[in-house]
Amino acid sequence: MHNRVVLLTGLLTATLFLGSCQSNDDAVREAENEVFAIHDEVMPKTSDILGLKKQLNQRLTAIDSLGEAGSPAATLRADEDREQLMRLRKNLSDADSSMMSWMNHYNGDTLTTLSSEEALRYLAEQKDQINEVKTRVNSSIEQARSFLGKN
Repeated sequence: MHNRVVLLTGLLTATLFLGSCQSNDDAVREAENEVFAIHDEVMPKTSDILGLKKQLNQRLTAIDSLGEAGSPAATLRADEDREQLMRLRKNLSDADSSMMSWMNHYNGDTLTTLSSEEALRYLAEQKDQINEVKTRVNSSIEQARSFLGKN
């Protein structure tokens, strides 16, 4: 009788332990899927960034080809537009670089070497970082489109 109680207690403990490991693995997998869902949403926008940078460069070339001809007010306006175009182009480049940097630094292979708690903490940090990238990308695209639409 005593052996049966010990055996049943051992089986119950092992079942609970394996069940909790499985749920932890599921939580890690789900957290990683959330991170990559954001990545997959943002990554295609890099082609938008390249297209917008090209349009901004074309505008810069057009402004530069006009030279100093025109009134002082027109020259001032051209200088302001040039500065804005360069700032927008830099914002797009920085957003694109932040995406590339995140991808280079993300190390999903280490998840298997971490405890579930550590892996979830790592993925939470990665989710915060990729959300920051998403904000930068969307903001820079929106600003460039707005400027190009107005001018």
